[in-house]
Amino acid sequence: MTGKINSENGYVKVEIHKVFKVLLSILLCFPVIGMIVLILIDTKEFSPILIVVMLLQVLMIRYIFIGLAFKFLSKDSLNRLRDVLDIEWIKNQA
Repeated sequence: MTGKINSENGYVKVEIHKVFKVLLSILLCFPVIGMIVLILIDTKEFSPILIVVMLLQVLMIRYIFIGLAFKFLSKDSLNRLRDVLDIEWIKNQA
């Protein structure tokens, strides 16, 4: 979390740390690496449906696991900050 808080107003920006972005990018590469290994090792039994499965795995990891975890953890962090500062949040419409 980064931002600036004054007595009247302020802003808080919540984002994923750069190290976690790298680690999550590596996690997203696992289905692609698995597909490449499968193509190189077992070309006789390759099915085109496996490409769809790989894409769905990447999308599921990105939007369900990472997206929901970030949403819930960032909301929890902001609520803790609000409790410490004893303030109420006003969402920015921008």
